[in-house]
Amino acid sequence: MHMIDKDVNKMMSPLACNPAGPKSQVVASGDVVSFPEEIILSGTVIAGEEMLALEGYVVIKNGIIKEVSEGRERGHFEGIVCPAFVNAHTHVADSIAKDPPFMDLADLVGPGGLKHRILESASDELLVESMRFSLAEMLDTGTCAFGDFREGGSHGVDLLLRAQEGLSIQSRIFGRPLKDPEDVHPACWGVGLSSTRDYDRGFVDDVVRIARKNGMHIAIHAGEAGRDDIEGALALEPDILIHLSRAERSDLRRVAEAGASVVVCPRSNLFTRAGLPDVAEMLSLGINVCVGTDNLMINSTSIFREMELISKALVRDDRQVFMMCTINGARALGMDERLGSIDPGKNARLIVFDRNSRNLRGSLNPLASVVRRAEPSDIMLRI
Repeated sequence: MHMIDKDVNKMMSPLACNPAGPKSQVVASGDVVSFPEEIILSGTVIAGEEMLALEGYVVIKNGIIKEVSEGRERGHFEGIVCPAFVNAHTHVADSIAKDPPFMDLADLVGPGGLKHRILESASDELLVESMRFSLAEMLDTGTCAFGDFREGGSHGVDLLLRAQEGLSIQSRIFGRPLKDPEDVHPACWGVGLSSTRDYDRGFVDDVVRIARKNGMHIAIHAGEAGRDDIEGALALEPDILIHLSRAERSDLRRVAEAGASVVVCPRSNLFTRAGLPDVAEMLSLGINVCVGTDNLMINSTSIFREMELISKALVRDDRQVFMMCTINGARALGMDERLGSIDPGKNARLIVFDRNSRNLRGSLNPLASVVRRAEPSDIMLRI
């Protein structure tokens, strides 16, 4: 056990200010601008749920995508037009204490671990402030929606809702009861549980039963510290499994048969030495695989960093990797009818990259360049 409780107060020093957050939906060159009734974006469009690149344009009216067409049309902005990212798994409150010492997974986030000691000691004001900064960072780095595991029972969810006020980012909140299995906030889309090994089985069964009765979804960590909790997690018939970095092919076949989505968090797994997930095998089995940045103590909220790692180390298929970070995440979170791809009728939550930036100039494949090398500084427009 790392004895660093004496440093907790230092790690929780007050933040400088509360970010105001964007007040409208269009941000260009770092400045918030008003949303015109109609806007045309042209260039290379990463279109449809299959993320196919076409040279054409997108017409947006009153915040809704009205047309996606091939051919040249002079647009208000020209560049690489992409759907905004969906961060399918976060713990945004953990950003209250960034970059702790390297330590074992159990010491960091297990019951009684550093994370929980810090969260229990923090004031509501500091938690809200920390979460709000993290949500603003997501927006700055091109994320339009996220799924968050929110500890602290109903009160913890209230704090996240306060942090999100006025920000143009959508959430699916997975609440975690403290002691009462019914202590799940009505604003939650589901319940988010840590490993089944962390609970009495009767408590878990009660939580899941009550959640299902109330029409909520089930998400749970599994296969991170070892394989021993995968069977117990699958027995709950979850909608979403997090990590599976220790899963074997037999485990993944069962996940595919169950129809559960999987959120992979490779940067987090590297930090905790949990191993890297077999994403290629998951995809080959037809699993809906999406991406999360996980614990904000150890990671930024930037999907860019996840994309580059996945594409270079795990799946050499740029289109599949981009789908994991957009439409697949939207599907897992039940948002795919409105978000996750550039299709007529969907909300216009888009990013336009400057293809002539120092980083992207000379690109031979715009989608590959976005996945493998793009940075937030390459963004010229966020809607």
